[in-house]
Amino acid sequence: MTKQNIATVGEPVGGHAAVEQMQAHRSGISASRRRAILFMLCFIYMLNYLDRQIIVILQEPIKAEFQLQDWHLGLLTGAAFGFFYTVMGVPIAQIVDRGINRTRLLAGLVAVWSAMTAVCGMSRGYAHFFMARMGVGLAESGFTPTAHALISDLYPAAERPRALGIFSLGIPLGVMAGLSIGGLVAQYSNWRTALFVAGAPGIVAAVVFALFAREPIRGAMENVRDAAAKSIVPIAFANALKLLLRRISFVHVIIATAVTSFVEAAMMAWVPSYLIRSHGLPLAEVGPMMGVIAGAGGAIGTMFGGWQASRLGRKGMDAMLWLPIAGLLLCVPLYIAVFHFSSGRFALAILLLPTIFGAFWTAPAIALTQNLSPVATRARAAAVRIVAANLIGVSTGPLVCGLLSDWFGRMFGDPSAGLRMALTIFSAAFLWAAFHWLLALRALRREREDAAVEMAIA
Repeated sequence: MTKQNIATVGEPVGGHAAVEQMQAHRSGISASRRRAILFMLCFIYMLNYLDRQIIVILQEPIKAEFQLQDWHLGLLTGAAFGFFYTVMGVPIAQIVDRGINRTRLLAGLVAVWSAMTAVCGMSRGYAHFFMARMGVGLAESGFTPTAHALISDLYPAAERPRALGIFSLGIPLGVMAGLSIGGLVAQYSNWRTALFVAGAPGIVAAVVFALFAREPIRGAMENVRDAAAKSIVPIAFANALKLLLRRISFVHVIIATAVTSFVEAAMMAWVPSYLIRSHGLPLAEVGPMMGVIAGAGGAIGTMFGGWQASRLGRKGMDAMLWLPIAGLLLCVPLYIAVFHFSSGRFALAILLLPTIFGAFWTAPAIALTQNLSPVATRARAAAVRIVAANLIGVSTGPLVCGLLSDWFGRMFGDPSAGLRMALTIFSAAFLWAAFHWLLALRALRREREDAAVEMAIA
């Protein structure tokens, strides 16, 4: 790609229209097309999570057909997907940062993971299903770092939390669609048909995105005063990693993301099974209800968290994290209460609150990962965050919870009681997640204070 000079600092006089005109000139893409690309990426992200999460609501019929234990399901929802998602994320990000056309890459990835989701529906045994899920994880691994880097070249730093918040709406919407479609189709047909239905839209979306999306100019949305620190000259992977890990605030953000993902991945994987086992609720009820709760709650929490991050972030990047910390702390008593209500429908209703509070951290975490990294390392910075979230979170959270469920189930002589105890323990682990976000906040504050002292001396 031809390198172009980064635009000068300063906003043009003339209001919002003039600002959009300047940004269109800098990125090489009109304001309307930038918005359209952002919403298309959000829709594809929804499909990403639909194909990823639909397996959660299908666990019980899959367990019955293949005669599995909970730890088998933990591997299927976690490690089978998360391992290749983790392993392939960094190499793909390395290719992205070296200048590949990101829009074409994204279209190809969408087509592959959608096809592999349909292949899962043709599985004739646990091993076959496991391999197909690894294929889904492999293809999905490149989407998020590529999309984050693309959005960062479509919007300037001040607008990224909001833009990334809109993009991140794909998570709750995808979870909502996956749980709802999976529950309804599996109840009235079977789990295999549900996977076929989940995979089909991605093929169409891949074609539309490839035809419509355009590649923005890399680094065009950066201020000139940051150009030295945020060079767009390609950087070798080892040097990029050293550059990222040298910043202690970035390290704390990554650790906090990993721990939070560990807890939330287990909750997402096992709460539907808990409601089915402990309260006898049918798939056709649990799926749509969990879908609405995850979709509405996640969307509200993600958008509010992104809006607050943009507003509070003007005081400093550390200010973005007070709301996520408070949200995670509130999740502890709320989730514990959910797992001890005698009414399954009342438990479902209360689930909306911790779902909202538990989504406050999503947009600030993504924005901080991008804002703390140089332009030439952004896709790899996103990949490092995703590796941590998936290797520690998605791959191990559901598995550890499944192992605890089996262990407590044998101890109590009741699988539903075992799962309740495992989920109660994971509820308390939100304290662990909040602690790491507090460490990230302190590191960011120290960096801000040190930078203020250096400017005063200069």
